[in-house]
Amino acid sequence: MITKNLIQAAANVVKITRLSKGDCVKLIEDGYSTPDIFYGVVIDLLNEGEKCFVQVLRYKKSYSAIDCDIKTYSGDKEVTLFPATVEELEEHFKDAITAIRRDIASAEKSLSDKKLGLQRAEEFVSMESTRKLQSASFKEITQDEYLKLKSAPAF
Repeated sequence: MITKNLIQAAANVVKITRLSKGDCVKLIEDGYSTPDIFYGVVIDLLNEGEKCFVQVLRYKKSYSAIDCDIKTYSGDKEVTLFPATVEELEEHFKDAITAIRRDIASAEKSLSDKKLGLQRAEEFVSMESTRKLQSASFKEITQDEYLKLKSAPAF
C-alpha cells in the first residue's frame, strides 16, 4: 500500500505562500533511510536578484536532547516546508524538555555530592596534616609465640 494515497485522501494540501523572518516552519528532509523532521524559525531571507537563500534556525528532537543548527537553503533547491504553530512546537518538544530538565537535576545533584565529598576530603587532609603523623607501635610474632604467650598466666 502506498502511504501517499492514504494521506491525500485524508489531508488537505498545505502550501506556504509567503515566507518572512520569524516564521515557524516544519522542514522535512529526505535522508538516506527515513525523512528527518526539523522545526525551525526563519532567521534571514537573502535575495540579490539572481540568487536567493533562506536561513533557518533548525531544531531536531532526539531521545533526551534537542539538537540545534543553522542551515542555509539555496533558492533553486527543493525544500519541503510546512507552517508550524507555537503550540505545535511546544507539544513536539515537551517530552525532550522534560527529559533535559530531569538530566540537569540529576547532574546538579551528582555535582553537589562530589563537591561535598571533595570538601570533606580536603578538611580531613587539612586537619590530619596539622598533626604529626606517625605509624602505630606494634610487635610482630609468630603463631607459636602467640600461643605460648596466650597460655602464660600474665597474658
